[in-house]
Amino acid sequence: MIKKLLLPALLALGIAAPVAAETFQANGTKELSIKAHGDLINARRIAREQAEKDAVASVLKIKLSADMNDLKVRNALPDLHKQLADKLRTSFSAEGDMLTARSVLQVESSEFLDLARSLGIGSGTAVANARVLFLIDEYYGVGTRLDPSLPLVTEIDYSHDKSAMSDQSTSVASSRSASSSAASAAKGSMAAASSDKAAFAASSASSVAARDRQAHSGSASGAIAVRDGYGNAGAASRSASSSGARDTQFAGAQKSAVAGSASSQAAMSASYSNASASKSASAASYSAQNTDVRRQNDVVNLKVRQEFAGIDNGRPVDASSALITQKLQQVAGDFGLAYTDERDFRVEGGQRLTVSDIERLQKFDSYLAKAAAGSYRAKFVVYGRARMQTEGTSPSGQTECSGQLQLTSSNVDTGAGFVAGTIVKRAVGSSDQNCRGNLSESMARALADTIGTRAQRVLQQGAVQGTPYFVSIYSALRVPGKVRRDFSSRMKALEGVVEVGDGDNATDELRTWNVVAKGNFSERVEDMIDAFKESGDAAYKDARFERRGDRLVMCIEGKCPASI
Repeated sequence: MIKKLLLPALLALGIAAPVAAETFQANGTKELSIKAHGDLINARRIAREQAEKDAVASVLKIKLSADMNDLKVRNALPDLHKQLADKLRTSFSAEGDMLTARSVLQVESSEFLDLARSLGIGSGTAVANARVLFLIDEYYGVGTRLDPSLPLVTEIDYSHDKSAMSDQSTSVASSRSASSSAASAAKGSMAAASSDKAAFAASSASSVAARDRQAHSGSASGAIAVRDGYGNAGAASRSASSSGARDTQFAGAQKSAVAGSASSQAAMSASYSNASASKSASAASYSAQNTDVRRQNDVVNLKVRQEFAGIDNGRPVDASSALITQKLQQVAGDFGLAYTDERDFRVEGGQRLTVSDIERLQKFDSYLAKAAAGSYRAKFVVYGRARMQTEGTSPSGQTECSGQLQLTSSNVDTGAGFVAGTIVKRAVGSSDQNCRGNLSESMARALADTIGTRAQRVLQQGAVQGTPYFVSIYSALRVPGKVRRDFSSRMKALEGVVEVGDGDNATDELRTWNVVAKGNFSERVEDMIDAFKESGDAAYKDARFERRGDRLVMCIEGKCPASI
């Protein structure tokens, strides 16, 4: 499982898949009459030869956009076919008198381009202008034979809670009241008058004893007679009597203290006569609560911590000691590239920025514009991070080392991504330094081959078909009509222009043309603007040329705004 997850993890960290050599493939066919060519053997020979040449011509058209009507291409085709004979596979099928040959060509792109260039196919000027600026950082360390996909240490923290809890309880509450009955009668009168302000304080202690004696008697009787309509009659009588006595004694004691003040005026008189009766019945209530709680736990906690073997312990190599850049300078020409020395290209504030710094500071766009200007004049910019390590000694006593070169690149003309991936190499040597030198050369050659092959193909196609550009004039006020017409006329007359069309969304401040052109078109536009400025025309005295990928802009008042 770890191995299955390792590759997605590496890709998430930005480690690309290994760069594979590009292969050109094309098909060719030829159908002919057997009788018209004498016999089957002769017909097969002719059909094979023509089908194979058709496959070679297809590669030239598809990969290099070669014009098959060009005399130079037609003359080179037989030699190219001869050199690629072992890369061709042909099969035959027959139906009646008709014989069909089908050929398939498979060849590494670098080999094919080298052969085509040697035979004069394509633009030699385009290849010579394949200027590449390499920005490579090197890191060197000591490798390990431990498998980076297997952990060195695994710590497991495990717990399992299977506890249980039970709670049973009961609570009860009750209340009761008794009934009583009383009857009383009273008659009295009272009168009072008062008008005073008073304050008083009192304390008292008292005791009381009382006795209540009561007796009662009663009787009741009744009779009833009933007769219905059928001649029936009935009678009933009831008689009841009762008597009772109650003797109650109680004693009590009381002690109290009171303090108060009052201010009032009052007068009242009253007489009253009342009778009352009351009766109450006893009542009782009862409540009970039962609790029965049971809980069973089954909780598992698992924590795993793993440490893996370190595979990146490389230290940064000083620029003066970097070997890959030195090797690139030596071998770039072998792969059709013009090496461009970076010199102080990425030195800022006295410090040389690493590729990681450039990425963190988001300076790729500004560096792309810088690479196209000044003395660099690069067509491609390549960023690389090489990590090399010594792995130990082989059974024969030689030092073994390996390395990975992660690269990205951009086409300066268009700003588009060019080549990306990782080059992986191994080497041996008599010592650590010798092994590292051999490894650096191997990686430099692989890098130059990868970039050179793709660059030649792009430039060859551009030389034949042209490269698309956006050419604009900008003015913060308004682009004068005379300037617009003059600019358009001179631009269309530049060497290498294939097609010119009006761009979309034209405004008074900005005019744009869509241009397809061959060769160093951007340099020709810049030279044209310099000629405008040197002409003495006041309209161009502050004009400025800026190149932003595939957009070429002339700003009449000076520096172009960032929004363009």
